Parts: sequence; C-alpha cells; structure tokens
Amino acid sequence: MRLVETRATEHRLELARGTLHARIYAPPRLFFVDTPSAVAADLGCAYTLEVDDAGRSLLHVTAGWVALERGARESVVPAGAACATAPGLGPGTPYFEDASDKFLNALDAYDFRQGGDDTLNVVLTEARVRDTLTLWHLLPRVDDAHRVRIYERLAQLAPPPDGVTRDAVLRLDEQALQLWKDNLQDKWLHESFPAARKVWRKLWQ
Repeated sequence: MRLVETRATEHRLELARGTLHARIYAPPRLFFVDTPSAVAADLGCAYTLEVDDAGRSLLHVTAGWVALERGARESVVPAGAACATAPGLGPGTPYFEDASDKFLNALDAYDFRQGGDDTLNVVLTEARVRDTLTLWHLLPRVDDAHRVRIYERLAQLAPPPDGVTRDAVLRLDEQALQLWKDNLQDKWLHESFPAARKVWRKLWQ
C-alpha cells in the first residue's frame, strides 16, 4: 500500500495487494483507494477491501456506502453487501452476502465467467426483495432483451414508484432509475441498524 495524494479535498491510497480495513469519519468522496481493477470511493462508511496476487479485489461494506468505480462503470455497495472486481472488467455487480449460494454462484459466473442465459435465469429466480440491489445494477449492463426480463422481475419484487414507467426504465432514463433506486434503498439497508438508516441515506443524497 502507498500514499498517492493527500490534500484538503482528496486523500488517495493505492492498494496493490493485501487487505485494508477503513472507517471514515469525513464527508463523502474525500477518501479513495485505488486497486488494480477499480477505485473505492467512500460515501461515509466502514469497509474491508482485499486485493489478491492477480489484481482481483473484494469489497465488504460494514457500515454506510462505498462506490466502486472504473471508467463509466460504477457499483454502489451498501452495508451488508459485497462486490468483486477483476482487471480489465472493473466492478462486478453488488450483492448481499446472505443471498443464496445458487444466486451468488450464478452472479459470479455472469459477471466474470461469461455466464449466459442459464446463469441469469438462476439470478432472477433466486432473487429476493433485498436482491433488487443486484437487479437494479444489472439494468444498464445488459442488452435490450435481457433488460426486459430484469425489469419484469425487479417490478415483481418491488414495483416502481409513481412517475417511473416501464418505458423510461428500459431506455435507461437517469431520472427514472434514480427515483426507483431512492425508493428501493430502505429494502437494501440492514434492518439491524434502523437508527443508522437515516444517517446513511442523508449522506448518499
């Protein structure tokens, strides 16, 4: 690990290999950690970040939110969730760690092992209400046909709020996606931390 930069508006480390435990008491997007396959940007959080010899990383968030970013690809990971990354691919799809083994194995195959329809079928079938975190992130990452299937399962688990239409979601309208995400956040945050829920939502808004 090395210090890349430190100034009033940004503190940045690089983790090439190993494990880092971070707890940040600062405004969001002040503390960044570069890895070989993504950048971890804190949104008011506590987390563990592991990087292996091949440059793959695994993020576990224990409080708040962390954004994993590479280019235009971003995964926003809340407390209780995790997300893997791989060199050349960037962040995978975030997931809750208490999801079923079938769900987790299929998602890993879909993200990193060229899994196709069969693995997506398992993800959709095994998804719980809380797993809308994963489905919401998949919407902009798939082709039109798969997007329709993901939308239908997502809407079945947690119908979109007023003002968010099927057409708007399928054409990836940013406002519609954000409104649905805002509506889903209470389902994503761990029920064991009701007092913290409002704090982290305020930080993310």
